[in-house]
Amino acid sequence: IGFRGGYTLADVRYKDPTIGYKNSGMGAPTRLNSWHADFLVNIPIRGGLHLQPVLRYNTKGAHFEQTIAAPASVFLPAANEIRVHYLELPVNVVYKVPLSFGKLAIGAGPYAGYGLGGEYDLAIRYNGKVVQNTSQDISFNDQTKLISTSTQLNRWDAGANFTIGFEFNNLIMIGANYSLGMTDIDKSPSSTIKKRYFGLSLGILLNREDY
Repeated sequence: IGFRGGYTLADVRYKDPTIGYKNSGMGAPTRLNSWHADFLVNIPIRGGLHLQPVLRYNTKGAHFEQTIAAPASVFLPAANEIRVHYLELPVNVVYKVPLSFGKLAIGAGPYAGYGLGGEYDLAIRYNGKVVQNTSQDISFNDQTKLISTSTQLNRWDAGANFTIGFEFNNLIMIGANYSLGMTDIDKSPSSTIKKRYFGLSLGILLNREDY
């Protein structure tokens, strides 16, 4: 059993089949800095092979750069950052290689995520300048959408998770993971949103299966 947490660098693949990135009030996505917290269990299977389910709280999303020039003397609202809070369950198959100072752990597996809520920052632009900023809550109801876009979000997310790390003999662990979302969370039929992120973690094992 162990606990860990750390840094997350997240973005989205946000595309429209006709124009590339979706531009109905939102521009091309850039990366979002956030954090995550994990509770994990190592279950020995055979030899160095382990099953490692992880319960993870994570914040995913993206910044958006405006790519459409607003008409002169027109107030144009556009979301410029989206943050969605998830409870995720990656289930990794991990192979551990014994080393003199501990173990190298390499693994992969599927994950499922449940959206708990979120926020998006809304900027009002006039003649190319931001004149007002505000924050709005994200709802997963069918009736609710992000202002100035046709985007409606699904609550559930799923994809693949890849992990590598070290478990030291003193029970400290460090690692990295890459999560690739494979579910389109955009309810609108004309575009797709798929999330992805890279994470760095530091944690501690409360015990070890080989002790």
